[in-house]
Formats: sequence, structure tokens, C-alpha cells
Amino acid sequence: MTEETIHHLNAHGYDVAIDAAHGASLTSLKWLKPDGEWFEILHPCPPAEVARTGGSFVMAPFTNRLDSGRFETPDGPVQVPLNRPEQQMAAHGFSRDRAWRVLDARDDSITLVDDFADDEIAFRYRLDQTISIGANGVMLSLNLTNTGERTLPYGMGFHPWFRKESNTWLTSTAETGFVRDERGFMTEALPASQGPAFAEGLEVSTMPWFDGHFAGWASRQASIEWRERSVKLDLSSTGALTNLHVYVPDNLPILCVEPVSHVPDVHNRRDLAAHGDLAWLAPGEAIEGAMILKVALL
Repeated sequence: MTEETIHHLNAHGYDVAIDAAHGASLTSLKWLKPDGEWFEILHPCPPAEVARTGGSFVMAPFTNRLDSGRFETPDGPVQVPLNRPEQQMAAHGFSRDRAWRVLDARDDSITLVDDFADDEIAFRYRLDQTISIGANGVMLSLNLTNTGERTLPYGMGFHPWFRKESNTWLTSTAETGFVRDERGFMTEALPASQGPAFAEGLEVSTMPWFDGHFAGWASRQASIEWRERSVKLDLSSTGALTNLHVYVPDNLPILCVEPVSHVPDVHNRRDLAAHGDLAWLAPGEAIEGAMILKVALL
């Protein structure tokens, strides 16, 4: 990471840093409190790295885990590289590991693009991301177009690493949760009420390790409260980002609340498709979606 690849947006009391060379990742997102103190919304992203442990990155053309990096299509099997070979899986797609081109940059917005093509991978796509700051918060918008010559299943989402400290609370309502196997794959749908009580508000800073997926996220909203700091974040999504993935490690000061377009590995778990499917895009077809982050005092 060099200063030339880092782009800063500053408007409406928000300060955002984006690293175009490393997946167009957010390396920081800060909000200016009324008392003049900057509050870090995201856990810090290490320098010169894709946002794998801090910041926020984009997932495409699939999110979360893909078992064995393989799935079937009417035209035959598709195999993608295993970036977690020790777990026999591919994770989070390709765009987070690539340098993006900057199309337009202003004080309050930036548009970047990833034109993905690889002779060894069946997917071909153009992924545009616009990050903008307005009076209603920070909006990160995606538009993904199939630029290949065959119809394939596409998905996308965001993977923010929010800060977690003492007295951090998460609230979000969904109809459906899932049984998770030892490899992290969803195996069976069940009522979300049988899992952690996020709908009632839950202190994530004291809860045990959790990694789960939610469908029936009709509100498209979640909130994080840092109660000792009197700060609240409202997260919402639009378009194809219909589902929510939540990751709460009990040994790290982070919380991931991820708006995504499909159930993990739904490529191979077609019995779960009704709870969040991929978009089978013909050449030239596209999907779009956005994540909006708005911060205020409690």
C-alpha cells in the first residue's frame, strides 16, 4: 500500500479511506462526534493488506464459502482456485484480491471498477463500486455485470470488520437461521428465534463465538451500539443484498455484520435456494445492491 493508492473522502462528518490497489477495501471509516472526537467505526486494517482482519472488503462473484471451489452447471462443472486449500474451499470470491481502477474521485465520492477475466476461471465480470458520503451516511453501491459468453451464477456482498469493545450490542431481526456444520457450511434452515437473540438486542462483547447466516431479513436493517461511547450505527441494504451474515469471534475485538446476496455454498446446496439464491446472469445481465452506514449519537 502506498499513499498513491489510498483515496480519502471527507464530508458530512465522515472520513473514509479506500485502498484501490488492494481490493478497493476500506482501510478506515471514522465519524466526527459532536464533541470533536473522531470515532473509529471499523477495526483497523493493517497497511499494505487486503481487509482480511480489519476495514471492509467486497465479495464477488460469490460470498462466504464455496465447497471444494466447485459446482455444477447445465454446461458442465465449474472449478475455481482454492484460496483455503487446507479447508478444501474457496472463500469470498476474487475481487478483494485485485487492484481496482479509479474512474472518478471527488471529496465526497469515488467510483472504482474491477474488470475480472482469467483464462483459468469461467467467470468474467465487471464490478463497479461507488462509495459516496451524504447527509444520510456512507453508501457503498455495487453493480455487477456478466461480461462473459456463458450464463453463470453470480452473487456479491460486503464484509465489514466493525470494532467490538466492552458493551457493544447488535440488533437485527430475521425469520430464518441455519444449522452450521463443523466446516462452516449451512446444512438446514430453522427459525432464527432458535439462535442468538439478536432481534431483542444482544451484547456481542460477552457472547460466545458465533458464525451464522440469516434469511428472511425483511427489514434490511441492523444496528450496532457502542454504549460506553454513546454511538450507534444503523446498517441497511438495498437491491440484491437480501441476506445477512454475522461473525462474532470471542477472542478478537471485531464484529462482522455482512449484507450478502445468497446463502453460503448455495451453488451446491440447492435445497437452501429458497432462502437466498444466486443470480443466473446471461451475458450482459447485471445485479446491483448497496450497503448504507449511518452513524449518530445514542
